Amino acid sequence: MAVTLIANLELMGMKAVIGAYAAAGEDLTPLMDMCGALLEASTKDRIRDTNQSPDGVPWSPSFRSVFDGGKILSDSGRLGDSITHIAGPNSVEVGTNVIYAGIHQTGGIIQAKAGYALAFAFPGGGFAVVEDVSIPARPYLGISTEDRGDLTAAVVTYFDSKVAQ
Repeated sequence: MAVTLIANLELMGMKAVIGAYAAAGEDLTPLMDMCGALLEASTKDRIRDTNQSPDGVPWSPSFRSVFDGGKILSDSGRLGDSITHIAGPNSVEVGTNVIYAGIHQTGGIIQAKAGYALAFAFPGGGFAVVEDVSIPARPYLGISTEDRGDLTAAVVTYFDSKVAQ
């Protein structure tokens, strides 16, 4: 070889940059908290405003929402208000502790715990007695395409701010 260039990370000033990225990645709780806040807001928006899954599929209307013109999954506001997140060093959880939340996320059939039937009142009067009620899935938890872009931007911003210090 007639001409040789040997470059190492220290010579290129990259060793410190890589070290800063590595240090910033040791405990990602602040980043996970930022990501959790983004996903929490997005989930609340789906419940309160868009009424569609993270994939953009509109939820099927509920009997109550059709009858009184209300929003799906937003009768009392309890579900939307209960969405929260918990950040850890390597992950974030977004969800709710509301007992009926699962059936709305995944759908399913509700059957009577005791006796043979379910009885419930209709909005505006009257009542029904049925063997079971089928609840369609109305996924509100998840990561949309827009969420992915927001999360990517948050990760870049987080690491850039750590390296710039």
